[in-house]
Amino acid sequence: MHVAVVAAVALVASTAAGAVGPPVFRGPGITLRTPSGWYVSNEPLNGITDPVQRFVLSSYRVPTGADAGGSYVPSSRGVIAQLTEEVPPSADGGAWRPRPQRFTLPRLGRMETLAGNRWGELLFREHDRHFYIFIWVGRHASSTQIGLLLHTLDAMTITAA
Repeated sequence: MHVAVVAAVALVASTAAGAVGPPVFRGPGITLRTPSGWYVSNEPLNGITDPVQRFVLSSYRVPTGADAGGSYVPSSRGVIAQLTEEVPPSADGGAWRPRPQRFTLPRLGRMETLAGNRWGELLFREHDRHFYIFIWVGRHASSTQIGLLLHTLDAMTITAA
């Protein structure tokens, strides 16, 4: 009896341990595993509806109602990625290169509709879908945060719509 109880507890513990892992975000044909302690949301980061925002991934909790196109400037100690999709995709496929094997940090500067001067933009296509990734890197963000952000985006899966 004692052995059976120990075996049952071990089975439950191992099953629970297998279930523990990073939260998984699922959007329309998009799956993203969020790093431990990071945040992912559908909460709009700005008022733009075209292209369609798919998610915001951040190393810190973005305040509800934050408007990066208004007065909100992201944390100087954090990183953010906003994935948006052009729906329907434009006929001009030339600007939309295939998704790279590995994302790299783009040159940072100002963005027309996002407050602050530490933004970069990546464009890519996958499964005939056109995406933008807008990346914010705070002045005091660590290289570890940047690496984890890029690694998380690399591991993102996208399927046909």
